[in-house]
Amino acid sequence: MVSNSEKSKIARLREQAGLTQAELADYIGVSENTIANWEKGNASKWIRNLNRLCSALSCDLKDLDPDHEAETVANSPTPEPLGEIILETVRSYCEAVQSGDKKAAAKIASFAALHNPELRYWLDQARNMIIQFQRERPNQPYCETIVNGLTLRNLIMQLGSNPPNDISYERFCHLVAQVHLSAAFLEKYVSFSREDFRRRLILQTWHLTVYVIGWQPGQIVPMHHHGNSLDAIRVIKGEMTHWQLSPEECEAQKIPFEGCTSQEKYSGPSKIYRTGDLITIDRRHAHQIANRSRQELVTLHFRFGAPPDDDHWDQPSADSQLVFVWNQEEQCQMKMPS
Repeated sequence: MVSNSEKSKIARLREQAGLTQAELADYIGVSENTIANWEKGNASKWIRNLNRLCSALSCDLKDLDPDHEAETVANSPTPEPLGEIILETVRSYCEAVQSGDKKAAAKIASFAALHNPELRYWLDQARNMIIQFQRERPNQPYCETIVNGLTLRNLIMQLGSNPPNDISYERFCHLVAQVHLSAAFLEKYVSFSREDFRRRLILQTWHLTVYVIGWQPGQIVPMHHHGNSLDAIRVIKGEMTHWQLSPEECEAQKIPFEGCTSQEKYSGPSKIYRTGDLITIDRRHAHQIANRSRQELVTLHFRFGAPPDDDHWDQPSADSQLVFVWNQEEQCQMKMPS
């Protein structure tokens, strides 16, 4: 039997979603009388429709039944690239919530609950992030933030919780190649300095660091290596000149670890990469980046291993974009600049 507190909770959530009993019944696929019984506490079998109910009411499973929170984790999708349909549906859901169209949001959530467990999982993740965003930054748009944040979450799930040395270079390259963050999302992380290149952090986990670097014309980072870390660089804007050396060449020329004081520039053969190109750097390989063009250069970096440790980081300001941080339980928290 549903208790009085549960009964009032269902009714309250329905009203917050802007739904009548008849509309909620239609979304879930039950009779209006069934909804009325749930709210009155006169039905004992409503629990079997719990997933559909919480999706229609835009709430979490734990809001209706804490004992089913573990079921959500158990039913998480097997990590694989997020399909375009999933991402676009999540975007539509976020836009509906953001615009206050509760009925449209409920329709999307109910469809997922009935027909697509994978979509239901990602809508649950989006809902959790929306709640945090609305609490920290009310009345600010968040669709791009949520969709791109879930794309990064999926990458983390695919990489798993194993130490970086357990991931092969080939696997890392394959996963990063499938990550596409929107220009509208990335532009909020871009910063430049006349003195030298500047980094701005997007995401930080135990093993993965994602960040953007802005380069003015003529700026360069000396040849260096990253030890046992894996790296991938996507050119977001402009033209990047890149040098790369094998571990043997790196050792023979005594190339230093990243952050060491050596400022010697390498002048050997280089390659030019342009907007959209992806460059990967294996463990113990050395590389050097320069902006030899007359235009600004923006690069997106994925570092799997020890993050960069120098003074080229830009501190986030009050009007800059948030940073995604995942804890050991792989729960996303969005760190807001103060």
